[in-house]
Amino acid sequence: MDIYRALGLDVPILHLCVRLLAREGEAELLPLLAALHERCAAVAARLQEWTEEQCARYAEEAALRLQRLGFLAAAVQPSQVAAALQRELRHLAMRLGSTGLFPLEGPALVVCAVPKLGPELAASELAPALLTAKTRLEDWRRWRPGHQLYELWFLLRGACAFDLLNQFVAEWPASLRGDRALTEEEELPAPASAGLPSVASGALVYHLVYQLGDDLLSGPAPELGTQTLSLSFSAGDLSYSTLRYEVMALLEQLAEQPFLRHASFWQRDPWPGESDAAFLLRLRLPAGEVALRQIGEALVAASPVGRECLLRRGLLFTGRRLF
Repeated sequence: MDIYRALGLDVPILHLCVRLLAREGEAELLPLLAALHERCAAVAARLQEWTEEQCARYAEEAALRLQRLGFLAAAVQPSQVAAALQRELRHLAMRLGSTGLFPLEGPALVVCAVPKLGPELAASELAPALLTAKTRLEDWRRWRPGHQLYELWFLLRGACAFDLLNQFVAEWPASLRGDRALTEEEELPAPASAGLPSVASGALVYHLVYQLGDDLLSGPAPELGTQTLSLSFSAGDLSYSTLRYEVMALLEQLAEQPFLRHASFWQRDPWPGESDAAFLLRLRLPAGEVALRQIGEALVAASPVGRECLLRRGLLFTGRRLF
């Protein structure tokens, strides 16, 4: 039974984002992600098969029970009754649960970068958020020389998906699972850390607040000719409710921009002690610097919040999706 539907709640869409520092992320991660995608598809198919099996089993048992009790007319065959009951049970299963909605989508892998601040970008409204991201990336690379930044993300529908995901990644390398503690020697510059190919820097979970369109991951394959913008920011002096309203209104104005392929707005789970930015905006744009400048100008024109919270106090990475 779907507890969300029973309580009259929408099934929450969660965004699990893991930042990774890796030397050869494609070589190590892509085979793991392909296998994970296949396992997700197999589990989704098995769930559908299990539902059909249960409906058929209970319909057949109910038809035989009705026949034994004498509730069926002599001309009616138990197989006909079982077929009718199976159809009704299938409808009931879909109404009470989420049998047609597998709770785990993805994964997606994005290689992150900070574009070079040429004269036009340096003079744009994006410059503060890009400079903040550049400083953060340089800090990470100071203790992991030669490593590239990746973002690995999943979409989860409801908390049950966490259980499935934990089962799927249990056999991944310890450095990706995040349960391998770093030693003092590994925190030193290369070559002392040369034996560690990748390190998970922690996972953050966000709830979907708003989106433009309904294609969050753009299918299982990367969308060619596009770039992904990952903009993290905090509410500052604004209340969370005010900021959510302002950003949703801002996105409605951005929807009129022909260069915006997709946008999603997320709020991090409110765990005590978390110091990272509480909000995340993901944008999908055409590749290149022109689209970057256009989105910066559009954010500023749409709302003062776009300039103050998102661009001047935010952290912006651009990315290219690999999987």
